[in-house]
Amino acid sequence: MWWQRDHMHTKYFYSFIISFIGGIALEEIVGFGLYFGIFCVLLAGLVSLVQRATGSGRSFLVSFVLLGCALGVLRVDVSQVKQNAHTLDSLVGRVVSIKGIVVEEPDVRESYTNIVLETEGISQGQARILVRVPEYPALRYGDEVELAGKVVSPKNFTSKEGVQSFDYKAYLAKDSIHYQMYLPQLIIVSHDKGNVVREKLFAFKEVLIKNIARVIPEPEASLAGGVLLGAKQSLGDDLLQKFRETGVAHIVVLSGYNIAVVAGVISRVAMFLPFTLRLVASALGIILFAVMVGGGATVVRASVMALVVILSRVLGRESDALRVLVLAGGMMVLVNPMILLHDVSFQLSFAATLAIVALVPVIEKHFLWVSSQILREIMVTTFATQFFVLPLILYHMGSVSLIGFIANIFVLPVVPIAMLAVALVAVFAWVPLVGSALSFVAYAILAYVVTAVEVFALLPFASLSEISFPLWMLTLAYFLLGYFIIKNFPHTQGEKKSNYEF
Repeated sequence: MWWQRDHMHTKYFYSFIISFIGGIALEEIVGFGLYFGIFCVLLAGLVSLVQRATGSGRSFLVSFVLLGCALGVLRVDVSQVKQNAHTLDSLVGRVVSIKGIVVEEPDVRESYTNIVLETEGISQGQARILVRVPEYPALRYGDEVELAGKVVSPKNFTSKEGVQSFDYKAYLAKDSIHYQMYLPQLIIVSHDKGNVVREKLFAFKEVLIKNIARVIPEPEASLAGGVLLGAKQSLGDDLLQKFRETGVAHIVVLSGYNIAVVAGVISRVAMFLPFTLRLVASALGIILFAVMVGGGATVVRASVMALVVILSRVLGRESDALRVLVLAGGMMVLVNPMILLHDVSFQLSFAATLAIVALVPVIEKHFLWVSSQILREIMVTTFATQFFVLPLILYHMGSVSLIGFIANIFVLPVVPIAMLAVALVAVFAWVPLVGSALSFVAYAILAYVVTAVEVFALLPFASLSEISFPLWMLTLAYFLLGYFIIKNFPHTQGEKKSNYEF
C-alpha cells in the first residue's frame, strides 16, 4: 500500500542521513582514514548485490547504511579544512611579516580586537590567521593590512574539574583557521578589498550601532546591539555572568538557541494576516533579519533552523518537518563536516529546533491549563528547548541554571518588543523628539531585562557549576529523550492537529 511505501522511503532516508552523519563523527573521533571509507563503499556494493540475488530488503537497508557511513568518512578526509591545515607550519614560532585581508567582521572586545586575516602574496600559500590586535586603529571588514609578529599554533584550553575540555584548535579549524598572532605591529595598507555586498551590510550595521549608542546608555546599549544586530560588544564580565546564571544569555548575542526560541513569537506580529501569508511573512522576516546583521556563519545556520520550524507549519505534518530538519542538518554537515562535533552553536541550533518540531507536539497537551495562547506558546517552546538542550549545555559547560525556565518566561515575551523598539531607535535616532521618545521606550524595556536578570541572579542557588557530565551520560540522555518522543508522539490524524500554533 502507499503508506507502506512511504514508510519504507522514510526509513531509507533517515538511515542514510544518520549513517552519513555517524560516519563523519566516527572519522573525526577515530580517524580510520581514506581506505576505510573506500572499503565501506565496496562492502555496500557487495551487500547490494547480495540483496538483488536474495531479494532481502534488510540487506538493501544495510547497504544504504554502509554507503552513508562511507560517504561521511570520505567527506571528512577530502575536506578543505584538512587540506589547508599545515600551510604555514614552517613559519610557526618565527617572527614574520605577512600581508592579508580582513575576511570577517572584527570581533571588538573591551581591550582588544580579534580579526581573521587571509594571507596573500606568500610562498607558503593561502591560509587564515586569527590575530589579536589593539582596539585602535579600528579595523573593518575588507581592510588590507601588513602585520609583523610571531606565528603560533592554537592551544586547547585547560579543562576545569567536572567540565568538558574545550578543543579550541578544532573549534578554529572548522572555519579554516589554523594559526594565531598576538599583538603584532600593524599597518593598514588599503580599504575595501572584500566582498562589496558584505562591506555595505557591515557599514550599515555600524551606523545603526552608533545610532543606538548615541541615545541609549550602557549597559542597555550593548544589550540592544546584541539583541538586534549580534554586535560583539561586552556587557562586562559581571553582568554577562548573571545572564549565564539565569539562563538567558542566549538573548545577548544572536545564537541558534535565541533564534529558534524567538522564531515562533515573531509570527505574532503578522497575526492579522491569513495563515499562509503569516508564515511567508515570518520566513521573509527571518531572512531579512539574517541579511541585516551581515549573514555570518552562526546567523545563517540559526536562520536555516528557524526556517525549518516555519516549514513544519506549512507542511502541516511534524513527520515531514522532521525530515526537512534532518536533511537541513545533513546538508550543513556536508558543506562543513567539522561543525558536527566542534561547533556548539550548530549543535544548540539543531537541538533547539528539533525540540520545537519533535518535543513540543508531545508535551503541549500538558500546558492546556494556561488560558492565554501567547503565554502557552512561550511556556511550551521555552520548556521544550531548554529541556532538550540541557544535556548539551551540561556536557560542554558543566553548568545549569536552576531558574532559567522562570527567568525566560519573564524575559522572552519582551524580546520581540525590544527588538522592534531598538530597530526603530537605530533608524530614527537622528529625528528630534521622535528619536528621544523611541529611545526612552527602548531603554525602559532593556532596563527591565537587565533588572530582571539581576534580581533572579540574587536568588540563592540560581545556578550550579562544575557538574561532571561525560559523553556516555550525554548519549544516554538523548537516547532516553528519543525513546520518550517516539513512544508519545501523536500519530493519528486527530492528534496531529496541534493546539500549538506557529
